[in-house]
Parts: sequence; structure tokens; C-alpha cells
Amino acid sequence: MKKTRLVVAVSIAGLCVLGMTVLFAQTEFKHGFMATEPFTKARMQFLPVPGDFRNYFVVQSIDDNTNILIGDFVGSDKMFSLVMDDGSDGKIDRVIEYFPDSKKFVNPARPTTKFFTNLNDFKREVIEGSIFRNNYTYKMSSLDLLKSRIEKGRDIFRADYNYNVKIYDPDRPSTVMSEFFFGKKLGRYDLIFATYYYKIFYTQISPVVSYSVYCRNSKDPVVAEIVESLIKMVPKS
Repeated sequence: MKKTRLVVAVSIAGLCVLGMTVLFAQTEFKHGFMATEPFTKARMQFLPVPGDFRNYFVVQSIDDNTNILIGDFVGSDKMFSLVMDDGSDGKIDRVIEYFPDSKKFVNPARPTTKFFTNLNDFKREVIEGSIFRNNYTYKMSSLDLLKSRIEKGRDIFRADYNYNVKIYDPDRPSTVMSEFFFGKKLGRYDLIFATYYYKIFYTQISPVVSYSVYCRNSKDPVVAEIVESLIKMVPKS
């Protein structure tokens, strides 16, 4: 009997571990929570490559530092380019590029992907959404949609110093398709754009990384400028 109980206990423990592993995999890759922690060389090896090779772009600014992640899959050599701006001063400090097919890393002086222009302009392209409209990418919810919702005064929620704007599925009114967060506290800024899914006709598409913008406690000047403008737009109650 004791042996049987031990086997059952081990089996249950194994199922729990398996369940946690599956949940972690779904969270990390399907829903894109990888963007909530600073991108590093080690983590680049685990970034997802979309099955249909759509490009994706992320502006990440956490505390003092800003990162730009470019997933460039249009050429014969699929690649990730990570541009690191230490101190968020608008200058490139390091570039790490990773080629998932060959598992190779390189460190060019500037990003070699065709998508990169200059650092601050690229931040704006991602936040404003022009890079998603003009390239083969996921259709990420961006600044124009956020501004239109604020102007209409719709679905804006206040929590402490942050604002949360939700975009609901018209076919399932209680389901959030995408959402935005922005706010200012003690001279630092939060700006988060999350797209969980969108629809093209009857097809529902979920980006492999939900966040196109993830800025938390940021001091980046581009992020600061945009958040300040958004706060001024919020209707006064």
C-alpha cells in the first residue's frame, strides 16, 4: 500500500511539474510575457519565430535602460537584433544579433537589419505604429487607436497614477482584445501596449509577443514626451 501511495504521489508531482511547464510555455511564447523582463543575450535564444515569419518589434524601457528588439524574418537568414541604450540617452551602447537557424551571435556596431533607422526615430515608429502598417507584421494596437479612445472618453480606467484603456471584442463584449497602460510617478513613466489578438474577417490572430511597447518606471525622453501628451488628453472628471 505504501509503495502504491508513493507511486501515486510521484505521478501527481510529475503531472504538476508538466502542467507548470506547459503553462510557462504558453505564457512565455503564446502570450508574449517575455517582454516584461529586460532582454538579454541569454534570453534571445528563447524568442519565438512566428510560423508564418511575420516580423515583430518591441520597445522596452525598464528603469534606467531602453532596449529595442527587432525580429527580422523576411530574408534568407532569420535574425533577431537587440539594440541596447544604457541610461536611455538615445545612444546605441551595444548591439547583439542572433540567427536562430545557425544559433550564431554577432555584435555589429550598428544593427544590420533593414528595419532600423536611428534609435529615437525607431522608438516612435513602433509606438506610433507606422512600422506595423508598412511591413509584414502583426497588426499591433498602437498610439493612434489609444488616442482615438481617449478622445471619445471610452473604456478608460484609473488606478493610482496609471490609466488603463481597454479594447473589447465587438463579438464578445466582455473579452479584451488589446489594452494600454500609461502614467507618471516621481518623474518616471509607464507606457504599455498589449495586443492579445485581432481579427481579419473571421480569422482570429494572436501575436507571438503580445507587447509592442513595454516601458515601466522609464526615464526615456521619447516615452516621457508621449506619456505627458496622453495624460493631457484624458478627460477631466
